[in-house]
Amino acid sequence: TPVAKTPMSQFGNMDIGRGVRGVLYVICFTLLFLWATLGYFLVYIQYLPPDPTDDYCGITAFLCLWLSVFAFVDNAGEKRTWIQRWEEFVVMWVLTSGLAQIGWELPYVLWKVRWLQPIQSDKFLKPDELWAWPFWMYASGDTRYMRQHSSSHATETMLVISGPFELWAVWMLKRRLRYKTALIICALTHWGFFWANTAVIYIAEVYDNYENVADGPWVGLWVKWAGLNLQWSVLSPICTFASLWLLCGKVREE
Repeated sequence: TPVAKTPMSQFGNMDIGRGVRGVLYVICFTLLFLWATLGYFLVYIQYLPPDPTDDYCGITAFLCLWLSVFAFVDNAGEKRTWIQRWEEFVVMWVLTSGLAQIGWELPYVLWKVRWLQPIQSDKFLKPDELWAWPFWMYASGDTRYMRQHSSSHATETMLVISGPFELWAVWMLKRRLRYKTALIICALTHWGFFWANTAVIYIAEVYDNYENVADGPWVGLWVKWAGLNLQWSVLSPICTFASLWLLCGKVREE
């Protein structure tokens, strides 16, 4: 008696970064990496001034952090299902967020009290303070980052704790392991990012009448304070609902 073949699952069949999508991802990640390494180095050796270099860096980061939306771009002749598109979006956004928590938020959380709070000015850096430029780049707009502010320190600490879980979820999705577990992690962490972290960052400052926002109304308010948190306010809730949609679909399939 012939054995019936198990039908192929509609889930977990991602082709991440194929063709033009891969090019766009590489461009965005490369620009972020260059600002974090080459840009930092040129500021540190005083080849570039801390300001307005920080403004250009902030604008670049704002644009590049939206890279996960390229998951919906199809190559010529490519036919993907909406499941594949949403899976790639979830993977790329959770990867981007996880790298941000580990690469940027973790040092900030560890160094804030001892090393960042003593920095006196949000308008310039002394030569012996140039090492802190990557953090000052944002903190010169949202000064809570380099001032005594336990609430912001606590929220960023929770983001850092979520970072390894995000990268673990990405690894499982990419390796097609524990698909449902990975989606649950994605949904929970990013609903937390939106509801309990990014929303609080905005609401608290509105209550304080923007007293901690510096570096001018354009770059300080719109690019740094609003812009560099906006991805977690927009993409994270979308990621949560996409993860739940994929999870429900997988459960129904089984």
